[in-house]
Amino acid sequence: MTQQDRRKDKYNFVLYVPEVRHHRFRVTDAGRVVLEFEINPAKKLMGKLVNREAVSDLELDELSSSAWLNMDGTRSILDIARIQSEKTGDDIDEAARRIVKFMRYIAKRGWIRFKEVQKI
Repeated sequence: MTQQDRRKDKYNFVLYVPEVRHHRFRVTDAGRVVLEFEINPAKKLMGKLVNREAVSDLELDELSSSAWLNMDGTRSILDIARIQSEKTGDDIDEAARRIVKFMRYIAKRGWIRFKEVQKI
């Protein structure tokens, strides 16, 4: 690998290593991840006004739950995409596209962060 290739890899998003920051989650019997959040006092008040309980949980689908559980702080996005590709039988490119979209979504919300790319 040339020096120029290494510099390009530094900015290659699939080589980033995601690390979970939101540790309040549980796994259901079906194997799905449910992220639990603090309930805003304004939501509690609004819930009481309409006689409903305020809920601030988010249940991830099967593929997202699998990706969430595979984020251990050592696997890169590409590694997680390979695992997903083997599970679903999809092409690695399709799995990587889906995983990247999911990672960007949860990173924008602050639920994960990315470690620096390890230099070879």
